[in-house]
Amino acid sequence: MVNKRTSIFSILVVILILGFLALQLPNLQFDYELENFFPNNDPDLKYYEEFSQTFGHDNDYLLLGFESTNGLLNQAFLSQIDSGLSKTENLQHTLQVFSPTSMKSIAKTPMGFIPIPLLHISNPSKLKRDSIKLFDHTLYREMFVSKSGKSLKAIVVHERFKTKEEADKYVNEIHRIFDGFTPRVRIAGKAVAQTAFVEAVKADFTKFILIALVLIFLWLIVFMRQIVLIIMALCISGLSVVATIGLMALAGKKIDVLSSLIPTILLVVSMSNIVHLFSHIRQEFLKFKELKPAINQAIRQVGVATCLTSLTTAMGFITLIMINVKPIIDLGIYAAGGIILAFVITYLLYPSVVTLLKPNISESNKGTFLFSPLEKLYENISRNGKTIMISSIAIFMLSLFGLTKLEIDAYLVNDLPEDDVVKSDFIFFDQQFSGSKPFTLSIWSKKASNPIYSKQVIEEMDKIEQLIKIHAQAGDLVSPVSIVKLANQNLHRASPTYYRLPQSDKEWKKAFHHIRRSHMERRSTKVSTKSLAQITGYFQDLGSKDASLKHANLLEALDKNVNHQIIGYRLTGTTLLIDKSHELLSINLIKGLGLAILIVAIIAGLLFKSLRMILITLIPNLFPILVVAAIMGYFSIPLNLSTSVIFAISFGIVVDDTIHFLSQFRFEYQGGKNKGEAINAALLKTGRPILMTTIILTTGFMVFCFSSFSAVFYMGLFVCISFVTALVADLFLLPVLILKWLPDHKK
Repeated sequence: MVNKRTSIFSILVVILILGFLALQLPNLQFDYELENFFPNNDPDLKYYEEFSQTFGHDNDYLLLGFESTNGLLNQAFLSQIDSGLSKTENLQHTLQVFSPTSMKSIAKTPMGFIPIPLLHISNPSKLKRDSIKLFDHTLYREMFVSKSGKSLKAIVVHERFKTKEEADKYVNEIHRIFDGFTPRVRIAGKAVAQTAFVEAVKADFTKFILIALVLIFLWLIVFMRQIVLIIMALCISGLSVVATIGLMALAGKKIDVLSSLIPTILLVVSMSNIVHLFSHIRQEFLKFKELKPAINQAIRQVGVATCLTSLTTAMGFITLIMINVKPIIDLGIYAAGGIILAFVITYLLYPSVVTLLKPNISESNKGTFLFSPLEKLYENISRNGKTIMISSIAIFMLSLFGLTKLEIDAYLVNDLPEDDVVKSDFIFFDQQFSGSKPFTLSIWSKKASNPIYSKQVIEEMDKIEQLIKIHAQAGDLVSPVSIVKLANQNLHRASPTYYRLPQSDKEWKKAFHHIRRSHMERRSTKVSTKSLAQITGYFQDLGSKDASLKHANLLEALDKNVNHQIIGYRLTGTTLLIDKSHELLSINLIKGLGLAILIVAIIAGLLFKSLRMILITLIPNLFPILVVAAIMGYFSIPLNLSTSVIFAISFGIVVDDTIHFLSQFRFEYQGGKNKGEAINAALLKTGRPILMTTIILTTGFMVFCFSSFSAVFYMGLFVCISFVTALVADLFLLPVLILKWLPDHKK
């Protein structure tokens, strides 16, 4: 029972809780960690973590691209590059720098082994000869020279950054070193992409909330018409957002590209609760002519339905845990928690504030252009029921066909805007060099008598490298094979012609002796232990679908051509793990949607205690999901980790209006009205709030279409489409299903 005393008590309780959570807001941080998108508790993840303890993480690098406007091996151009890279090498977190300006070969001469620069920058007369050697060298040409022959590349290997701040500082220092270069130096790598994503998330985070507030405010003017009621609604929604963000800060959750959506989602979902409650208070006030009984009656009538819709929406988000990727799991958990918080805050504050302030709520929306069609809706539905059913079946069949065209695919930086500098730099390395994504293959010797640096193992690894180039199309491959070829080259006066495996047993022995004596791996990337090795390189970001296909083809070729008695092998690395998350997406998404459907079926079963009513509840709410999936399929918009949340969000929210409508229908039907009369009454009483909430929800999620991330844009667009589809299904298909399938009172 809501009265003055309970209202004051409710407000004080909310103030205390919100005050505590609001104090946590200064602790809120932003983050974008690539590793967070790896599949949780996966055997490949465990193997990679163990493997990286020996060889390091395969994405701790930056690629630097230098474009020349006056000849590739121009002395001034090379000197400028060398000067900048020398400063980069001296930075705190730099481990190694590989570039054509700093690489040296160790050549065997009558005077012993002497270092010979790959490029004699200070001696212009030797540069022409050096350029011939560079272009004749299989490894260095591919590693350092662009396909167009107009750019050079350097690889900067850095330490693992403990914090994002460390990474940002390091990247900013490199930008300052090369700030005066013309054309500008292109930089790609995890640390650069991470910063770009975080800055975009920060911009979207504020932008979403502000635009959503403005748009919702404008619609509330149409619906509520009184500034006091509008301010009350916005404040209560805003407090729900503050409470949830405070809870996230308290739990140490950092805002990433997906969790940045939570405030806007809560703003519109909590507003839906308020609109339904407000509409029923207004209806009851017109009947009772007194505020207090109107509030209590509205709570009794709509409170259970709103509680159930909050639970179904929360459950829709909770099913995201099935996708088994941390940012998506976090989105599901915190959005679900925020929705429950929003329900509690709404029902504690809104009736209490209305009771104390006593605003004028008697004004009706009846007769306005938005709501007047509802008055004749039932008449049109009963007259055109057959047409509605046939149209629904046709849409259903078209949607099923479109669903078969839906594919899973994802790119590393594709979500960034088309004109983003970071995105263009990654594309530059994909187009001009071997690529920007790391490739890693783990290899081990199966016999103690054959260490990694033995003829049999190296020959098998060389065979593997050829297959990698053919099937995975990876380049810049570095492995013990590279070390042996370089050793053989060093023993032949550093001639690029001898960058090959030794030809005789004597040459093999000399090469292995040279590797041990000169500790060649210390001057290169660590590629081996006594029995374990890695082949590393780069390949283009052509999408997770393409990468998975290439990996499958590579493994098939390796199984057929490699001597399995000598060596074993396993694909590993960050690229494999991200692609695996996408591979598992379809299975996990089906599991999540299946769980959501089951939960809604259980709620509908408890509410209506009828198998037919469970089907009647589910069918209109599966339509929006099928329509969205079909549109994505027809327009070749791929499903990925970011857009996968569309279906859970859609199903969790669109079922709300169905439950509101069916709850009101049950109330009218059990009150003695026949099916037609109960449907008409339910349409008149819930049609307005359903229409209002759909407009607010659609407007709120439309905000995501202003995002700089393409995945967030598509999420906003398709969730809005699902809301509109659900509205049509609830107002037209749902009543027809009730008329056709639900038996009347006598039966």
